Amino acid sequence: MNRSARALSLACSLAISCTPLNGELDGLLTPDAQSFPVVADALQPSCGTLDCHGQLGRNLRLFGGRGLRLDPQHTSAEGATTEAEYAASYRSLTALEPEALDALLRAGGEVEKLSLLRKARGREQHRGGVQLLPGDPLDRCLLSWLAGAVHQASCLRVAQKPRPVLHLP
Repeated sequence: MNRSARALSLACSLAISCTPLNGELDGLLTPDAQSFPVVADALQPSCGTLDCHGQLGRNLRLFGGRGLRLDPQHTSAEGATTEAEYAASYRSLTALEPEALDALLRAGGEVEKLSLLRKARGREQHRGGVQLLPGDPLDRCLLSWLAGAVHQASCLRVAQKPRPVLHLP
């Protein structure tokens, strides 16, 4: 069994949506799964922390080294994001609004039709506030992924933000 199949198997065993990572979700187009890890890494510092989308109660769950982990033996303070965590985050993000995502990928148009971008840009109520502005590195990272050609430099710039320093009493 190859690494991608093992990651899918682990994610499925944890009751996470088990659709193939082939650019389709029940016949609907999805962005490229192979380029998603760099996008997921860019989302982690601002969106994937334990107080945000790095928790199970969210409709958009981001798994990874800075937040929610699939393996209970891993903590958010250590270790890199695993392939299974990238796969689970990909499924969570692409299944959030599959029809709107499909329409955007097929016909282009306004990215503001995706709640992911409306909320992150502050155009819609978002408990986390504004997380990106049009044209900033995270915005370029997400938009380039949706367009099919990830702007690696923008994604890496955001992903390399240091972890916040915890001040314990």
